[in-house]
Amino acid sequence: MRTADHPTNSRTPDRAVRPPRVRRRRGDHGTVTAEVAILLPVLVGVMILGLSMVGVVTANIRCIDAARDAARATARGEPLGSAQQLGQRAAPPDSTVTITQQDAEVHVLVTSKPHLRLPVVGGLLEIPVRAEATVQTEPGTQTEPGAQPEQMTVGQ
Repeated sequence: MRTADHPTNSRTPDRAVRPPRVRRRRGDHGTVTAEVAILLPVLVGVMILGLSMVGVVTANIRCIDAARDAARATARGEPLGSAQQLGQRAAPPDSTVTITQQDAEVHVLVTSKPHLRLPVVGGLLEIPVRAEATVQTEPGTQTEPGAQPEQMTVGQ
C-alpha cells in the first residue's frame, strides 16, 4: 500500500474530521438589533420616570419638614413672619407656605410643584406636592378665645 493511498495522508480531509456545518435560518438575521431598538427607548423611559419620582419624593419630604418647622415655630410664640420665613427656607423653591393660627391651634400648609430638570419630558411630569401640619400652641402663647384667625401666605 502506498503512503498516498493511506486514509490519514490523503490530500482531502475526511468528512469525519471536518466540523459540521451550522445552518442558520434566514429569518433570524437582525432580530437582536430589532429587539434592542425596541427595548432601549423603553429602558430610557423607565429610567426617566424613576428619576422624576425621586425628585417628587424629595420635594414631598422637604414640604413635610417645612410645614413641621413653621408650625413648631408658631406654636412657640414666634411671629408669623418669622415662622413663615423658616418654613420657606426648608421648602422646595417656588413653594407656598400658608400659616393659620386660631385659638390654641396652628395649621400650616405647604404646597409645591417640583420642576424636574429632565430633557424633553421635564415639563410633562410636574406633580403637585402638599404637606400639612397642625399643632397646639404652647401655654402662654395662645390668642384670645373667639379672636379672628390670623393667616399669612407667602410664596409663588
